[in-house]
Amino acid sequence: MKLFTLAFTGIFIASTLAGCAYADKPTTSHLSGNWEIRTLNNEPTPDTNSRIRFDHHTHQYHAFFGCNQIYGNYRDHRHNLHLSQPKGIIKLCSNIEDERTGTGTLTFIRRWRIINDSAGVRLHLLDKDNYVRVEARLIKDENK
Repeated sequence: MKLFTLAFTGIFIASTLAGCAYADKPTTSHLSGNWEIRTLNNEPTPDTNSRIRFDHHTHQYHAFFGCNQIYGNYRDHRHNLHLSQPKGIIKLCSNIEDERTGTGTLTFIRRWRIINDSAGVRLHLLDKDNYVRVEARLIKDENK
């Protein structure tokens, strides 16, 4: 009986700790929202209106780097992020090189992390070497 009680207690503690660890891990829904892109490849974004939005219901992302609306699908598994090739109507823009930099940067993204500190909520999109390719700040929804 003591062996059974000890085994049951061990299983209970292990499952409780595993549940707590899982609850603290961000999920894809944490990506959801509108993000103001602040830096690309550790350089300030040329256009202050650069944005990226993730929708965890449709698994689509939408990005804007100053001229064209770019979109695609994404998959996330344990912070490994795969963005499909960006699509969109490509019109000639005065800042087309800035847009190419932004769109090209998205092809390197492999991971993500959320940082919540005194500066606010930040999203880091990282490449395979954990280099921060995109840093963005969460845009507060004025409708709430």
